[in-house]
Amino acid sequence: MPHELLEAGFIGLFFILPGAVGGWVAWTKGRNPLLWFLLNTCFPPTVMITIFQGPVRPVKGHYRQCPQCREYSKWRETTCRFCKTELTTEATG
Repeated sequence: MPHELLEAGFIGLFFILPGAVGGWVAWTKGRNPLLWFLLNTCFPPTVMITIFQGPVRPVKGHYRQCPQCREYSKWRETTCRFCKTELTTEATG
């Protein structure tokens, strides 16, 4: 019995957990969470790729697009870090 529990813990820790984290990070960046969950579950080191990728679209509460330079900034930022344009709630894309 303890051997099966260790196997389940290993699978959960080294495969399911990176998949869940990768899926959530992908969702916050406007990417397909199911696809990235499966990719990160099969290949756990790809979580680093998921984390360092930029967003592909504005995601309310996470990223917004600058109306001037069209770059993405984090939702809590009030000015664009690239062109210093003032960001408003209407500038979400």
